[in-house]
Amino acid sequence: MNVLMFFLTMLSAVFYMREDFLFGIFLGVVSLVFLFGAFETSKEKYKAHLFVGSVIVLFFAGMSLLEYSVGFLKPLLGEEKEGLSLGNFILFFEGVVSLFFVFKKRVIG
Repeated sequence: MNVLMFFLTMLSAVFYMREDFLFGIFLGVVSLVFLFGAFETSKEKYKAHLFVGSVIVLFFAGMSLLEYSVGFLKPLLGEEKEGLSLGNFILFFEGVVSLFFVFKKRVIG
């Protein structure tokens, strides 16, 4: 699962680099948490990397969702409203998956 999350986060980072370079770099660094977790031999360390990476991705997805949800204020300020990109959709999907992992770890684990 760490490998799938690594690829999704890296793909989202690549798409975000077109719009917001620094946010894309941060997502790329976060994807390394999942990559390093894939090489762990201990089951507890594997799950810990998945949990920590999921919490961080959930934070970034929440920031992106908040930025999009307050976008209706941009026309009032004279700015152009931005639409959703492929990077947004991937990050939102990954946020939902991360939310599942965080609740699964907290409730069951």
